[in-house]
Amino acid sequence: MKFRFLTFLLIIMMSCHSNEAELKALKMENQALMEKLEAYDDKQKEVVLKNTTTRSIISQYNGQQYQIKVSFPKNYVADSARYPVLYVLDAETNFGGTSYIVQRLIKDRLIPEIIVVGIAYDTDYKNFYSLRSRDLTPVEDKELRMGNHAVDPTGGAAEFSNFLFEELFPFISKELNIENNDRAIYGHSYGGLFGCYTFLEKPELFNRYIILSPSLWFKDEYLIDRIKKQTLDIKSPTRLYMASGTEEGRIDDMQIEFSDLIKSKKPERLELQSEILDDETHRTIFGRGFTNGLRYIYQK
Repeated sequence: MKFRFLTFLLIIMMSCHSNEAELKALKMENQALMEKLEAYDDKQKEVVLKNTTTRSIISQYNGQQYQIKVSFPKNYVADSARYPVLYVLDAETNFGGTSYIVQRLIKDRLIPEIIVVGIAYDTDYKNFYSLRSRDLTPVEDKELRMGNHAVDPTGGAAEFSNFLFEELFPFISKELNIENNDRAIYGHSYGGLFGCYTFLEKPELFNRYIILSPSLWFKDEYLIDRIKKQTLDIKSPTRLYMASGTEEGRIDDMQIEFSDLIKSKKPERLELQSEILDDETHRTIFGRGFTNGLRYIYQK
């Protein structure tokens, strides 16, 4: 009996030792796998889109370093034709999508060959939202709350528009083969708010606008109040496309009010199309809205 017990105990001890050895081997194997994955991830951080390049420029107006992403038409050749330029806000997140849709419409000859210039910050997601809040809002609003988040900086649209006109536009004109008098802007949400701001306050910046889901609620509907009190000084032929979705709360109602106020002033040299798209939300508006906008502002 005593012999049987000792044999049983020895089997258990050998089994435990075997399990510990297997566990140690598994940990070493797992560590090696993790190191391989990390090394692979380091090599895969950048994805290069065909027919694109990236530049960097520091603004003297706000001290910000901007990452400028450029997408060329497939047949772009330096020192040949001159191309219209579409400036894309929030290129941190949407440069790939906008560039792809532009390429598709060019291929089907629905729009002319254009150059896409995306304006980004080359930063992390949280800092990106803080910087766009600063650059794309027309006035400061210290009382602004977005859920439970701390207040982001606001009111830097004037400095940002100066950066565009005085620094970025000349830089692009020097670097690329462009048509200097044919500039379009695409903006969504805060970007749409900035598009409305430039249309009202600095119409010399752009002659084509795609504005989706503009945040016209900002600062107690500041820009809606502005347009009620001022005249529109549009000195060159301009096309403005606006769209929002039926599933965006009050945004579509404010867009309708803003566009109706524009129409009431009967501005010469302006062509305006304003759409409310069924079943689209603040996030899904992009595909249909951007495509429709391109076709409208570049139609012959």
